[in-house]
Amino acid sequence: MSLRLPLRLIFFVFAGILLFTGCSSFPGSKPSTLTTSQLENLRKSKGNYHFSGRILFKHPKGKHSGELALQISRNSELKLSIFTPFVGSLIYELRASNNKILILNFQEKNFVLADNNQETRQTWLGMDISLTELKWLILGQLPEKTPAWRRKKLSGGELLLTQGTTEIRLRFNASGQIETMHKFLEGLLEFRARIPIYQKHYDLPFPRKISIEDYSGNSKWLMVFSEIQTPSGTMKALDLKPPPNLRQLKSNQ
Repeated sequence: MSLRLPLRLIFFVFAGILLFTGCSSFPGSKPSTLTTSQLENLRKSKGNYHFSGRILFKHPKGKHSGELALQISRNSELKLSIFTPFVGSLIYELRASNNKILILNFQEKNFVLADNNQETRQTWLGMDISLTELKWLILGQLPEKTPAWRRKKLSGGELLLTQGTTEIRLRFNASGQIETMHKFLEGLLEFRARIPIYQKHYDLPFPRKISIEDYSGNSKWLMVFSEIQTPSGTMKALDLKPPPNLRQLKSNQ
């Protein structure tokens, strides 16, 4: 008997859970141990963050859904882990620095290690979304300064960021948090992102739900966060060495 139908059913049931649970409120608390300076660092996105929740991740090489653990450092190093629902087995992991991307697929027992560039991101993530752009969305805000981008206010309240032939259009909600983001490469839409719901953590707004979709709708990230932690001190350096029991994939595989 084929397992394809049950697996598809589980995938769509989990997608439905993501959509409906994203609508509930999730108030955060303000621990007494957090100082005013730490709050200010959080407000300026200078901290280290651990997020947990659920994810549906669809890309050109497959799709994964399950429990989410996401770490992002003040140096913009990112580690995204996906675990099976209920069982909790690690099935997929994305590790990214400014220079390299390591993708570990524990279900298929393979890995990808490549330069972190536009071609790699489009091939393996389904869209050209950089670490910087992903961090903006995860934190729900733009830094005070973006020296690599030219800024221009547009009519209607949008903000236009320009870098060569790349454009990013952002719209903000009444509280000044990112509501939508559209990225264009040479005038063509690359991806669209939407943050419909925010939650309070340390009395600061953080995204509760993030949807990112490529221009075709074939690749998608849907993340719902249920918990946010801000560990003090320095995060452990990102390990970009693949496990020895996984085989390496090339871009044409």
